Amino acid sequence: MDKISKVIEDYGIVPVVRIEKAQDALPLGNALCEGDLPLAEITFRTAAA
Repeated sequence: MDKISKVIEDYGIVPVVRIEKAQDALPLGNALCEGDLPLAEITFRTAAA
């Protein structure tokens, strides 16, 4: 099993996020990591994606 699949299996959840401004990506990623959830799926439905 590759590393990404293992992380998803271990956490059992992948938050789906939509980012309106590119500068919001890093703070969001940091907040997720600080909350012990170091993964996210970013939708490609905005210009910032």
